[in-house]
Amino acid sequence: MMNEQWPLMGFGIELAPITANKLEKIRAWRNHPDIAEFMKDKSIISAAQQQAWFASLAENKQQVYLLISYKGEDIGVIYATTCVDNNSTVHANRNDEASTEVTPLDLAIVINPGLYIAPDCKYKNSVLAFSPSLVFIEYLFKQGRCNYLQAQVFKHNNSAIRYNEMLGYQQDEMNEHGLVTMTLSLENFTLAKAKLSKILRFK
Repeated sequence: MMNEQWPLMGFGIELAPITANKLEKIRAWRNHPDIAEFMKDKSIISAAQQQAWFASLAENKQQVYLLISYKGEDIGVIYATTCVDNNSTVHANRNDEASTEVTPLDLAIVINPGLYIAPDCKYKNSVLAFSPSLVFIEYLFKQGRCNYLQAQVFKHNNSAIRYNEMLGYQQDEMNEHGLVTMTLSLENFTLAKAKLSKILRFK
């Protein structure tokens, strides 16, 4: 999904569409055990699969993937997909059946966002890690009809649960697979953003 507003900028970071020359770097991140462990699809992504996925992005209005950069350094990926139904997961599954009907992002009432920071990134556990989400979530709420965001996080992924709660997410239920559903409203995000903005030293 391409947008004339790219890149998105704020809080010291830049979010821009992924380009072909970044694919292998991103694939290495996605296949790293530290990241794959918390994905629903833990399979290793091949170069061919990565190329096919990249080719599908340009015309896919149901999802968007952006590269996170800070001071010219690539540090991660942030993305969003539309819900298939109320049980849709935040973790993008590249093996979803192509026949599944999904609403375009700009018409979706519920959106599933997600991100991963490069395993070796020195900012991974710093407050800077909130910057891409603050910028991207604000965009998601403004770009169309989105009323709330929904994430599903494995119950043992304590750092992701804490991260989401600091962004204003609230825990709902846990399914039989150990996935905790978390929901974020614009009101709760606005309150959380105000608190985090005081910590982040960027305008």
